[in-house]
Amino acid sequence: MKLYFSVIVLFLFGCESSNLKPNLPSLAVKHQITKSNIKLPQYIVDSLKSGDIILRRGDGPLSFHLSNTTKEPYTHCGVIVKDSNQWNVIHSIGGQVSKQEIDGVQKISLTHFINNASDSLLYLCRPIFTEKANQKVANRAQYYLKQKVPFDHRFTLLTKDKFYCSELLYYIFKDVNNNKNIFTIKKKHKAYLLMFSTFFNSSNFKKIYAVNPKKIK
Repeated sequence: MKLYFSVIVLFLFGCESSNLKPNLPSLAVKHQITKSNIKLPQYIVDSLKSGDIILRRGDGPLSFHLSNTTKEPYTHCGVIVKDSNQWNVIHSIGGQVSKQEIDGVQKISLTHFINNASDSLLYLCRPIFTEKANQKVANRAQYYLKQKVPFDHRFTLLTKDKFYCSELLYYIFKDVNNNKNIFTIKKKHKAYLLMFSTFFNSSNFKKIYAVNPKKIK
């Protein structure tokens, strides 16, 4: 029982892995994807830059469970990049049951990323913690995409050979910031949590847009 509880705590890092342990009854709820009603205003789309950060809360029951447990509004994050005039998001997510799904760092369209968000929660911000942060973050995200880094189902935070979602951004930021960490890290039940409140620090990130910003403290 202690082992299962530890696994639950590790999931609280805020990633939407669909490879759930079958004997976790409190989380064993079938995920039904519903299309989000969120649509970014055109002036926001026009203002985006590669390297901007996007946060969401997923539309599945696991995401709501994680959000309610951590008391943070978001459960997933990624880096916005532009390729061939299309906005995409580089993120790390656990593969689906189908073997055709990618397990780890991958790229999807910005529209697809938003469509899988809860209707009430979306947040965009811009890194400002180092010179030319956007360019550096975008380039490093592309680097890890090319490396095809797999998803970190053990949530270890110790090595760069596997990443869960916020772990990907944790290492990207360290790579471009002279190995200095900017993430807020909290210890809970013997696990270290990468907190999404990191992105609300106005010294390191500039807010671009938020859906339901009242959720943000």
